[in-house]
Amino acid sequence: MRPILEVRGLSRTYGPGCPSCVDATGPSHQRNVCPHCGSVVAVHDVSFTLMPGEILGIMGESGSGKSTVVKLLNFDEAPTSGTAMFFDGQKEWDLFALNAAEKRWLRDNRMGTVYQNPHLGLNLDISAGGNIAERLLMSDVLSYAEIRERARGLLARTQVPALRMDERPRRFSGGMQQRVQIARALVTNPPLLLLDEVTTGLDLSVQARILDLILELQERLGIAMIAVTHDLGVIRLLASRTIVMRYGHIVECGLTDQILEDPQHAYTQELVAAAL
Repeated sequence: MRPILEVRGLSRTYGPGCPSCVDATGPSHQRNVCPHCGSVVAVHDVSFTLMPGEILGIMGESGSGKSTVVKLLNFDEAPTSGTAMFFDGQKEWDLFALNAAEKRWLRDNRMGTVYQNPHLGLNLDISAGGNIAERLLMSDVLSYAEIRERARGLLARTQVPALRMDERPRRFSGGMQQRVQIARALVTNPPLLLLDEVTTGLDLSVQARILDLILELQERLGIAMIAVTHDLGVIRLLASRTIVMRYGHIVECGLTDQILEDPQHAYTQELVAAAL
């Protein structure tokens, strides 16, 4: 089976950069700021594949580079180097070689992103249904009735009461806002969903419901997902494979059960021990 996403040598440095940046940063130096030029090596030489219908976890503490990976794949930022090939049915996309219009179309139609902060993924000043309609306006679903029916169906699927479809998400709880974000991300039936710390800051009971919803949708729709988190509980529940990052580098990767039950890298051992 062909991967849906193949990432090779993905790197992102903030600042001018210098020949010493890579050698002077990383897990062995316990820093990602270059002492010579002050540049931040946020991500360096990250490579992985994602299979159709798979949930891949990316785990690490704040500053590990995990969220930067999502930003690069979602075209929020441009990589310093590296490639990402996205295989959508019969079509192959070289993500970082696309022009602005192609990136916008791909992000709006074939990818979905759910952010930790709903302010980034939603317009809080328009209704929940309106947020979903925004992503449909560029699709083939043109009539008002069709758009409204699709929005109602997606909100129901993500456990948002239909009576609240015309309310603004600003009035919703954090968990409800995340559900609207998920509905918005799914409205174009994307084969790839990017989840960036989607349960951080939510009450434990709300976290559990959101995670159950994600698993239910993944099983029903077969969507491939990348789940970025610092929470080992989220990784254990969602991801079949996991990447562990520190100071912009991958320090360990493999099957989630193996990594959590028998971590090989000292940093992963620390993370697992701290969660016990």
